[in-house]
Amino acid sequence: MKYKFLEHTADVLFEAYGKSFKEALENAAAAMFEVMCHTERVEESERFEVREEADSLENLTVFTLSTILSECEVRGVLPKRFEVKSFSERSGEYNLHGVVYGGKWESSKVKKDVKAVTHHMAKVEVNGKFKIRMLLDI
Repeated sequence: MKYKFLEHTADVLFEAYGKSFKEALENAAAAMFEVMCHTERVEESERFEVREEADSLENLTVFTLSTILSECEVRGVLPKRFEVKSFSERSGEYNLHGVVYGGKWESSKVKKDVKAVTHHMAKVEVNGKFKIRMLLDI
């Protein structure tokens, strides 16, 4: 299982899983994309890069997903897939470079308007594999 949606009264709460942080983050992005649009109908005709750094995996996750969300809006892109190209940690500082693949915005492919990726309930756990928990404000 790559991710699952959990019960929440008003917003969207999900957990994403992976053997590595890179894989879990890619799956977290996939969960967010599923909320945003009909990814199966989005073609990979557009792409843009994301670079982030943070002092924790939770912050890196929130920053990365937030950047993807805002860049999609600014560029008029519906996301389909996120690929982490590089991830590193040195002296408590985490760095990430990734690429978002998607297509031009079309209203017929939009599901929900995700307003924000929140720090509330953000959690990254490592117990043999990685689990990312995130809350999206819709």
